[in-house]
Amino acid sequence: MEVEAEEIKAAAWYIRAAEAFRSMLTRKRDEWKSVPLNVAVMGNSGVGKSSFINAIRRLDADDEGAAELGVETTVDIESYSHPYNPLLKFWDLPGVGTDRFPRQTYLDDIDVDRYDFFLLITAGRFTENDTWLADELRKRNKKYFFVRTKIGADISNNKKAHPRTHNKETVVRMIRESTEVQLRENGCENATLFLIDSYKPHKFQFQELEQQLSALMLSHQSTASRQHRSQ
Repeated sequence: MEVEAEEIKAAAWYIRAAEAFRSMLTRKRDEWKSVPLNVAVMGNSGVGKSSFINAIRRLDADDEGAAELGVETTVDIESYSHPYNPLLKFWDLPGVGTDRFPRQTYLDDIDVDRYDFFLLITAGRFTENDTWLADELRKRNKKYFFVRTKIGADISNNKKAHPRTHNKETVVRMIRESTEVQLRENGCENATLFLIDSYKPHKFQFQELEQQLSALMLSHQSTASRQHRSQ
């Protein structure tokens, strides 16, 4: 009877071990499904990086969990998950070229290699910081989109300046053309450009940008799945 009891215990142990092994294999098999896409939102201070993050998460600045707004308010680097896909993470980075985050140490300060994709946010004309960031991303073979923000404000200002001749479509076309010229002049002619206004997410190219980011998320997970199967 003692021998039989020991055999039963041994069999139970092997069953538990086998179940644990199957569970481990399942977790390993599905690991790629939990791989996040880390999107760095970067640019000059005050161009609307935090506003964009709030807009894409469908939050106002007063909502709980919203990114804090204001010039140079971003000091600590924080991530914010998309409400419909928590694995799509947006990182609110400090403005480049400030006293606290100078160019010389900026890429190390933000740990540039931790991110999978970059949104280079601009407003108005290009600055030296915009050009520098684009050059540094290209040197590192980083993938990025250019995002020209505050289009609604540009249209409003043009209407005030030219009340008789103002035409919204013409203003948007001129902004796109001038931005594309600046991109070409700075060696970024192949960069994908989106014109958006974070306070008007149903206008301009905000929704198109969202769709592209969703496609990037799927592509990122598909790549992770292939890499996982090849291991």
